[in-house]
Amino acid sequence: MSILADAIEYSKINEASYLSADNFQRYRTIMHFFYQQHRKMNDLLYRGDVLEYMQSLDGFAGYSEKELDQDLTSLVGWENLETRQEMSEPKSIAEYKNKHFRYQISETSIAIEEMLEKLSGKIGHSRGALDKNTFERFLSAIRELDQQSDEKELFNIRQDTVTHFTSIKTNTSDYIGYLNSERTESQMQTEAFLVFKDQFVFYLRDFIVTMQNTSYQIQHALQGVSKEKLLLVARCVINHEKEIPRFDETVLDEGKLTVELFGIWDTMLAWFIDGQGKSSEYSSLMKQTNQAISKITRMIQRFSDRMQQHQSRKKDYIHLAEWFLHCRSVEEAHQLSSQVFGAFHTQHYYVKPFETSNKFADIWDIPATVHETIPHIREYRERTSATAFSRNTQAKKEAVAAHLQQRRELEKSLQHYIQNGKIDLIEHPFMDASIRKLLLKWLSLSFQNEERTIATEFGQVFAIKVDRSIKVRLESEDGFLEMPNVVYVLIDKENTGGDRNAGKQ
Repeated sequence: MSILADAIEYSKINEASYLSADNFQRYRTIMHFFYQQHRKMNDLLYRGDVLEYMQSLDGFAGYSEKELDQDLTSLVGWENLETRQEMSEPKSIAEYKNKHFRYQISETSIAIEEMLEKLSGKIGHSRGALDKNTFERFLSAIRELDQQSDEKELFNIRQDTVTHFTSIKTNTSDYIGYLNSERTESQMQTEAFLVFKDQFVFYLRDFIVTMQNTSYQIQHALQGVSKEKLLLVARCVINHEKEIPRFDETVLDEGKLTVELFGIWDTMLAWFIDGQGKSSEYSSLMKQTNQAISKITRMIQRFSDRMQQHQSRKKDYIHLAEWFLHCRSVEEAHQLSSQVFGAFHTQHYYVKPFETSNKFADIWDIPATVHETIPHIREYRERTSATAFSRNTQAKKEAVAAHLQQRRELEKSLQHYIQNGKIDLIEHPFMDASIRKLLLKWLSLSFQNEERTIATEFGQVFAIKVDRSIKVRLESEDGFLEMPNVVYVLIDKENTGGDRNAGKQ
């Protein structure tokens, strides 16, 4: 049923026939001339104007009036051109024959020529941009849209919003495509690119820094626009469309237009805000911009290495020899050698990764690793033997028991720092290293939400307040730490049993 409906809805576009017809070169030349005159607001052209233009081009010097009549007839039949009879009385027979009709390009043909012009303009040219000002104008338009109530102003602001968003989508995607194109990558591999490297890197980094400050504001502004405001905007657009006088009998489908307007808004939300299991186009843009900077940096490094390979370092060595010449003793020369060349006859050690899941573990608390050196000879074969699989059930139970005991001790130790329903760092100049690491972990996790609250592993909920005007010095058995003062306020006393029993499960 739906397939049949689609087949009926989509029909052949006769207006595009001149692009692939036998005499497409003549048709396209004529249509491009009409399009150029339309851009100059000269829409109605005489037959003689077209003939004069065609005969002035190289390759069309022998273009005849008969060929012109055939081409104009074909273009009129395909509805690329519209004819209009000249109402003034002719003064001669030639004028009656040649200028009896005037021709005008149709709206569909204008759209086709605009498309062809855009396609020809994109081939082989750098395109797009990462314009931070467009994002700022888009943010300003969203804020004005949410605050404006006047119907005419609301329609104009909505148009500006769509224009800025379209510009953002088109320019960013085109510029990223330009950076990732084969032509650009081949140009990056030439020495001429070194002249523009600083300009490229500064342009990309400046865009990233600006967007890191602007993106969250745009997301907040988009989410702040209510559904009632969007319905009001849709009503303004519908009223504007109704005010435009049209001769056709097409009835405006208000429901379909409203769905389209909400669809555009959903596209804006999806472009800037990550969805469920799907990253936004903005996140992809930031990722690809960072990748472009990394790629440019790698290219620069390769050129630097390549240039250093072909440069003579004779002057450097002579200058270095003069340093050693001015040394007053062999001991001073040894010290200079250690700074210039480093240690001689160094030994390299291989160690396995830490066998611990605790990122706060100190290196002296981790057991030493044992490395078995394997001979590098062909005859050596590593001995293999069948071994039984061990479940280590008892070891696992002991590890779980040790972890739970350590957690209970940590929870018990934490109670000593909770005073009057809060933990104020300025009141605890000396603090256990384990408690300090725990509080810093909570502080880091609290930055992930605007309320600055954290639900701990002990069933407590703390509101964390940072006072940057006050500096505190925390001393522990492994050193000291200077940082702004932080207050952890216990806000979930119902589940924790008050200050005294806070943190007990």
